Amino acid sequence: MGMSAVSPIAILLAALVAFIFSFVWHRLFEKSWMTAAGYRGRPALKAGPLVVVFVAFVVMAGMLSGLNAHIGDDLQSALINAVLAWAGFVLAAIVVDHSFEARSRKLTLINGIHWLGAFLLMGFVLAIVG
Repeated sequence: MGMSAVSPIAILLAALVAFIFSFVWHRLFEKSWMTAAGYRGRPALKAGPLVVVFVAFVVMAGMLSGLNAHIGDDLQSALINAVLAWAGFVLAAIVVDHSFEARSRKLTLINGIHWLGAFLLMGFVLAIVG
């Protein structure tokens, strides 16, 4: 399977689904997340950072799509690829950063599970749509 299997529509849809999931996740765990992150009051939702977040999701979905194109794009493979990418890159980076920044384990847990959910959703969308 080659890069021709990469679908820009699937990538954009996967990014959008992960973006919406992130918004909902942070609303559901808002108080716990803000306390663990050290915020005193709700951070303002500004357009600039939201655009950056969406672009980052497009990049991540694109990378997952590329992995799927080379490793396997059926649903099981896509979900395994998502978990491996999450564990090997995202979770590992969060743990390193939070260790040196002396962040709480609760924040690491909230952020780690958030990113697992985002990656699983992107993997699912890429397998189904792409």
